[in-house]
Amino acid sequence: MFISPHIPLEFNAETPGRREDLQLFVDDRWLMNTEVRYLLQKRKGLWELTMLYISVLDPLKFICRKIDTYSSEKKAKTFAQILQRGIRKDARGTLKTNRDAFNFCDN
Repeated sequence: MFISPHIPLEFNAETPGRREDLQLFVDDRWLMNTEVRYLLQKRKGLWELTMLYISVLDPLKFICRKIDTYSSEKKAKTFAQILQRGIRKDARGTLKTNRDAFNFCDN
């Protein structure tokens, strides 16, 4: 396996974890009521796939996770749709965020 010399690899001594590191597992109940969406962005000739987990009750509460990069938009979109169907809690996609929750005024 080839590892690029441009990747900065830093080896740190093992240390015990902090309580804050596991806080995500304590506060993860809101992830049960999320809408799963994807974001495709073209960067340096590759398509980057990011999955978004948006809370249905509070749309300002969300998590973004970068998944991978793909060589074509069609391939990235196919993988995004497959992952979206597999990740979301509701198979039919009935959990939706309220798009009018922010009341933006264009004036």
